[in-house]
Amino acid sequence: MAAELHPAVAQMLGNFRYDHLPANLQEVSRPFHDLAHQLAETLTGPEVTKGLDALWAAKNWAVLAASTAALGGAAPPAPAVGDVVLYRVTADEAEATNRRRQDFQNNGPGDDHTGFIAHFGNWVQEGDLLPAVVVQVHAESTVTCNLQVLLDGNDTLWATSRAEGTAAGQWSRKGATR
Repeated sequence: MAAELHPAVAQMLGNFRYDHLPANLQEVSRPFHDLAHQLAETLTGPEVTKGLDALWAAKNWAVLAASTAALGGAAPPAPAVGDVVLYRVTADEAEATNRRRQDFQNNGPGDDHTGFIAHFGNWVQEGDLLPAVVVQVHAESTVTCNLQVLLDGNDTLWATSRAEGTAAGQWSRKGATR
């Protein structure tokens, strides 16, 4: 049994949450959660992170299949350019956004003739669910999108090639993750 989880493994385990899902999808997701925690507690090495990543992908496909079945077999249509979806911010994105905003607070607006763009607004946290505009849809079979995430401030977050889902770094249809 591993004495202490590697930070990457601990972060991956967060992707296996299921309490935010409807009850029927929780039943599909729960076994993946349990297996992920069992693997993380009993194995070590970089292969654990890769294994958890593959297990997470399998969990997402299983939850999508159950969700599609609950809709009577009809898969929801792919989003189109200009659609608004909801995006869940990652820890790295929150940290980078807050760092830019802190820089403005520390250094002020700068000289009006330098082209400096100030970033200011409310702080962003990992897991924040924010509106995002779809600016490009990649292959409809994978439904990955490029998004302009609307932050609570004067700036935006550029999220590229993001898949549909409920985890940080993924987008969902409005109302699907509330």
